[in-house]
Amino acid sequence: MLSRTSVARQFVRYASKAEKISVQLLQDYQPLGVAGEVVRVKPAFMRNFLHVGNKACYMVDGPKIPKRDVVSDKPKKKTPDSVLAQEPQAKKESAPALSLDELSSLFTTMRSSKTKKSSVVGFQADTSAGEVAAYSLAELGESLPDTFTLSGKKYPITREQLAQSVFNSTGIEVPSSVIKVVGENGTAVEEIVESGVYSWSFLAAGDANILKKKLRVQ
Repeated sequence: MLSRTSVARQFVRYASKAEKISVQLLQDYQPLGVAGEVVRVKPAFMRNFLHVGNKACYMVDGPKIPKRDVVSDKPKKKTPDSVLAQEPQAKKESAPALSLDELSSLFTTMRSSKTKKSSVVGFQADTSAGEVAAYSLAELGESLPDTFTLSGKKYPITREQLAQSVFNSTGIEVPSSVIKVVGENGTAVEEIVESGVYSWSFLAAGDANILKKKLRVQ
């Protein structure tokens, strides 16, 4: 008989839409926040990375450590009256704060300038139709294993099916347009028609990096 924990995990794994949950950071972890801060993340990111490393805890019984409000710790900066007088009336409202996903993408982009550029060229996702999910390569890289095994699928296997397999395994919605599959001979394939070891790559909006993993089809 399956335990309640197993049933709960299967429900999260095959949910039609991944909702974010509130967790409390037990350690400083940028760009999410600092220890004591309550943030919202994808269930898969919490389950596969933050919770395993004891970096955060679930908010089932309330905060585990004293809650910290980071915004209240920062002193408000006064704006000189002369500057305010020059601003148009319509621009007095402050700009909206960046979301956690936008902060994560910004942090990854800044870090990418110090890393070696990928040898894969000409790989660009078609984002003209707005087909970009809210996720980061850092989150996806922590959730996907280095070698992902895919079995029991009928050929040909499309990129849409690969995107669904990623969602079923990690809870992260990845559009099919950002997935590229390359065979052992280095040639890109639109559909997988036979078993073997492939390389699949992922892109994310606002990130110059390319995430590469191995894909074993059997």
